[in-house]
Amino acid sequence: MASGQTTTETPAPSPSDNLLPHTPRLRRDILGSGLPCRLFSGIGKIILINNISNNTLMKIGIKTYTDAIGYEYLRKIASFVDFVEILPLPDDEVYKNFADFDIPFRIHAPHQGQGSNPSDKSAHKRTLKCMEVAMKAADLFDSPTIVVHPGAYKAPGSLQTAIDFLKKYKDKRFLIENLPAESEKRSELCSTAEDMARIIKELGCGICLDFGHATLTETATGQNYKEIIDGFLKLKPKYFHIMGGSLRERVDHKELFWGDFDIAYFRRCIPENSVVVLETPHEPAMQIKEIEFLKTGKRI
Repeated sequence: MASGQTTTETPAPSPSDNLLPHTPRLRRDILGSGLPCRLFSGIGKIILINNISNNTLMKIGIKTYTDAIGYEYLRKIASFVDFVEILPLPDDEVYKNFADFDIPFRIHAPHQGQGSNPSDKSAHKRTLKCMEVAMKAADLFDSPTIVVHPGAYKAPGSLQTAIDFLKKYKDKRFLIENLPAESEKRSELCSTAEDMARIIKELGCGICLDFGHATLTETATGQNYKEIIDGFLKLKPKYFHIMGGSLRERVDHKELFWGDFDIAYFRRCIPENSVVVLETPHEPAMQIKEIEFLKTGKRI
């Protein structure tokens, strides 16, 4: 080595680096700042941001399905989140492959998109299969929660049908998610705080407050969405789904900063020590910005 040359020792890769070679790693000396930064290079460019976990006790994750697309996306985003909420698909066991990731998982039970509907007796055979997969996944990943859609209104007594179906599991991990009212004549269950209060009391479980679903309920009921959300907040949720969207266009599950949803209000509604799931499009650069906003209240 020539005189005057210096070298910088490169740390050995961790086991998780070997397992997931495209996962970002925490680096301390980028651009000579000396600040904790995350180096992200999985989308064709490098993104540098300050350590995003330093301003709140809030736990923030993203949601994905247990398919090949979801698996590959976690290679890009896993090190930026506190956990991942996965929806295990009921017709295979691909969800078991997600054990490759050294990260906490939360479970979302398969819902109407996979044919599950606890409120519809004619769908109970399929719903049984969906719930079985959800509970097996929760056991595998030691998830303390299972988010459950209660189903859709079919006829008088639909809510009680859902209660009777879910009660037999006696599973305290269940969190019932509020669903949107779609019109005056048709509604998903638990679009109101009154119905939610009834079901969680009878099941002895908690609530997942979905801000998008609560907001879109305004278009069907005419009640201001912030009043709707305030009603759910009285039930003391500690688990939340958050996303952007448009009340005018009646659409949700968009980027957090897209549309006319009052995301600053959503953020103020979330108590410390809460668990928050981003239900936004799988775009790493944007989701990193969304996480920073939830952690700090600042947009980057």
